Formats: sequence, C-alpha cells, structure tokens
Amino acid sequence: MKKNIPLTIESLTDADEKECRIISMKQIEAILHDIATSGTNAALYYNAKREFIMTTILDSDEDGLWVEQGRSATENHHITESHKITLVSSHNQVKVQFVVNSASRVTYDGHPAFFLPIPASLYRLQRREYFRLSLPSSEHLRCLINIAKPKEGNAPSDAAPLEMTITDLEIRAADISGGGVGLVCMEGEFEFEPGEIYTDCQIEFPEIGPIHVAVLVKNIIPLSTNKYGKTLKRVGCEFIDVDGQTSGKLQRFITDKQRMMATSSLTV
Repeated sequence: MKKNIPLTIESLTDADEKECRIISMKQIEAILHDIATSGTNAALYYNAKREFIMTTILDSDEDGLWVEQGRSATENHHITESHKITLVSSHNQVKVQFVVNSASRVTYDGHPAFFLPIPASLYRLQRREYFRLSLPSSEHLRCLINIAKPKEGNAPSDAAPLEMTITDLEIRAADISGGGVGLVCMEGEFEFEPGEIYTDCQIEFPEIGPIHVAVLVKNIIPLSTNKYGKTLKRVGCEFIDVDGQTSGKLQRFITDKQRMMATSSLTV
C-alpha cells in the first residue's frame, strides 16, 4: 500500500544535512527524471510567506526541469519574481525536497511552463526506521566486498569477451543497523558512487560469524582530512532483500552490544 506523503517543506536538522543530502549530479538527474516519468504530484513554494501551487514535473535534463504553471496569472508572476523556490515531491515513496533561486516562464510542448535550473543538491528525507549502532574504532567490523575488475592489459574484442578478475575489497564498518551499514575508507582506496549495488558482500561478526548481504550505496560523507591531504569518508549503504535469518543475526548482535554498553556505563 502506498503511503500518503504530505508535500510540506521539511525543516532540516544537522542529521538530515549529513544523511539525506545528495550532491551527485548523476543521481539528482535520475531522481528528477523518475519523478517526471511517473507524473508524481509536487508542491512549488515561493516567496517569504511560503505560498505554493500544486504542480507536476513535466520533464528534466542536465540543465534543469520543466514544471506546470499555476492557474492564477498573479501567482505565476510572483513565482517568477521569487529568488527562492522550494519544490517538494516524492520518489519511490520517499519525500524529496530541493531549492533553486529562480523560475522562468517558458513553453513546453506548446503549453505554458516554468523552467527551474538543476539544483546543486537534493534531499531524500527518509526517516530512520532502525537503531544505528556506532562501533568504537577498536571494534570496527570487517566487510569484504566482491569486486569484478578487467584484467590488466586485457582489451575487449568481438572475438573474445573481456576477462575479469574477482577481488575481495576489505573495508571497515564503523556503524550498523538492521537496515544498513556505514563503511569507512580513505580517499583513493576505492571510489564508491551513490546508486551502485554490490551483490556479494560479507560482514564478519566475532560473536555470531559472517553474514552475506547485497548493499546499495546511498551517500558518501567526508569525515576528516589527514596531514597528507587525504579525506576519510563514510559510505552509507542500505541492505537489499535481507532474509529472516540474517535479520535475526543483525538484531541479536545490536541488542547484545546495546546491553553491554548499558552495563558498562552503570559500572563506571
């Protein structure tokens, strides 16, 4: 059953800024294209009073997006004079919100429309459904991701397919929940991209043994920069289609750790 997502402007917390902000142009363009293709409703807010019109995204490209104009000529005029436009819609049952600084009147497919420039960032405001357990650096979990890469010196041809080598990339997991895992890696170790899916991942738990999962890269957040100028990054990943046994192992591990941390705080 589809949930009813209110198209109101969300006040963003610091956590939202870190967890929900998307800056990958490729990902932003894909989300806006999906919204336009699905015909999902949107609310366009303008001026300091946050007045709005209901609209839809008609189309989008790498430069911007076209949205329907309102029925009122006065409202449409005020929108073109506004220097802050907030558009709220939904994508795959998750609220989406972004801000641009202008809306110009154009014609799309023979009908009046607004053209909005492509936003520099976009927020997918999916509220956390799982408790996230942060792990001390001494207890970071070991995550192995199965990566297929072309063999060095091997070029594809019509006669022979490209030969691949399979490598286990080892990454540390700094936090985990029933819905995903936060990996940490140094710049240059491996370049993750939001939207990528890795189907063969193994996370090692000292107490319960390994689990095998598929993960979707959701976001990449810089954490700190070392003296050599390299950045430590957190790669937020979502588990895909976790089975009941794996979910039970995750919950048991998280519950046990919570209990140990609570006991430790009481004895200090």
